[in-house]
Amino acid sequence: MSARVIEFPAQGIPGTLVRYTEGGGEPVELDACGPVALSSGSRLVYVLDATGADGDVGGGEAFDADALATALAQLPSDAFVVADLAGATDALVRAIAGQRALRTLVLAGGFTDEGVAALGGMPELTDLVLESPRFTGAGLAALTGSETAASLGSLTLSEATAFRPEHLRALAGAPHLASLTFDGMPAGHDLAGAVLAHLPRLAEVSVTERPGHALDPAVLERLLAAGLCVNGISAPPENAALFAGAAAEAAALPSTAEQDDEDEGDEEAPEERGVLREIVAEDELERLLAGPVPVLVDVTAPWCGPCAFLTPVLEDTVEARGAALTGVKVDVDRAAWAQERFGVLGVPTVLLLREGREVFRFSGVATRRQIEGWLATAGVAAR
Repeated sequence: MSARVIEFPAQGIPGTLVRYTEGGGEPVELDACGPVALSSGSRLVYVLDATGADGDVGGGEAFDADALATALAQLPSDAFVVADLAGATDALVRAIAGQRALRTLVLAGGFTDEGVAALGGMPELTDLVLESPRFTGAGLAALTGSETAASLGSLTLSEATAFRPEHLRALAGAPHLASLTFDGMPAGHDLAGAVLAHLPRLAEVSVTERPGHALDPAVLERLLAAGLCVNGISAPPENAALFAGAAAEAAALPSTAEQDDEDEGDEEAPEERGVLREIVAEDELERLLAGPVPVLVDVTAPWCGPCAFLTPVLEDTVEARGAALTGVKVDVDRAAWAQERFGVLGVPTVLLLREGREVFRFSGVATRRQIEGWLATAGVAAR
């Protein structure tokens, strides 16, 4: 039996509508026209794949952006939990801003600060992605103290070439904003200063600059020294300069055919060989940490796909260092203490500990060359 019915326009709206059930079940693509039935626990995702607006061709069909904005504005305020709009205009942004149940909102197109300023009434929104060459960031000031600012956990700015870093400070009071991502944008000291205004709540920063423009080591050092995880790696403040230098050296290395082949061959996860010692009891780890040999800790889980790729890479890396490095694997499902002990928000996360102190950590998948570079920086070289 349906828990509710959402009435879409009889003529339909462009884009893709997907229904999924929280807790399980396969997603189902639906026609976004007429009545759409939702059972208890089912949610809707709306994706508009369009590079143009105002009648331009997008997603294989022409559409009227103003008509679509009108249709979206007439839907119930809890129609969608995820919306991904490519080709977003200010009118479309204002229309989707009425969706108060949205948890994730991705906007790409020619919208401006005026459109972003309308996004303040989303009390459930945790993830916001903004991609527009016309967005300067001034619209963020309108979100200060709003329901959206109170719920936002991550903000991504992509290809926002007109963005002015000082505007980022407007969200410094957002209580849950822990992650900032900058994609395809220059990252200098002015942006670093705006990022640091978000401490101590901010935990992670990701920066991907344009090809040929590597992140300035001085900027990276400044962010690492503040205790932030930058591009998946963090280190104690006293080691910030070392790891910033290592990143600069890695960026300067030419790509080798061997490395390219290694990366391309990662499509199928290699099998683990049991090189890493599996730890379940915390006191067993404590005994290892009390010894003179550094310990590389792989925090993982059996259901984690990226973990299946990374663990064999770590095995090779540890094996190459012989008695100079001990490697362990901690399954968060079997070792409930691990997440709190290491402050791990997700898996895989890898830490190097020496005499009980953290030397560095990284999250996500990394290549063997990257890991070996970090280990070498920490004074753990291959035998």
